[in-house]
Amino acid sequence: MTNTEPTDEELAELIKGKTLSVYWYMLRHPEPLTAREIQRGANLSSPSLSMHHLERLRQFGIVDKNVHGQYTIIRDVRTGVLNQFMGRGRLLVPRFLFYATFYSSITAALSILLWLFLDWYSGVLLTLLVSVCIVLWYEAFKVWQEQPFPEGDGD
Repeated sequence: MTNTEPTDEELAELIKGKTLSVYWYMLRHPEPLTAREIQRGANLSSPSLSMHHLERLRQFGIVDKNVHGQYTIIRDVRTGVLNQFMGRGRLLVPRFLFYATFYSSITAALSILLWLFLDWYSGVLLTLLVSVCIVLWYEAFKVWQEQPFPEGDGD
């Protein structure tokens, strides 16, 4: 009996380049889409090129095609740069964004409290928290710039 389930390495090899753009567009638009809609949204040159990439995704069981010729994602695969994003649909954001927001709000709240008890270890703690926030925001923006399809999703 052969194993038809692809490994993570095979999926990472499959989902790259234009196929990644097609998959990213489908992740951002979870409703059923035609090949022409995906072609326009992913800025591909023709619907046949779109169908080629969709068939590659379909071959590995990532998308499915209904009787009306519309494609939907049936398996959420997060490999490569997609590992760095959380959410679904239009709310697909870098996972560092949550950490950066959390630590920034903790830092803001503690800075008000630490101002009342102004001593050397309050300054050290505040400096440490601010540096953590800077690193997390930097990483969140860096991941955001690496997204496979940055220009407004072709809308």
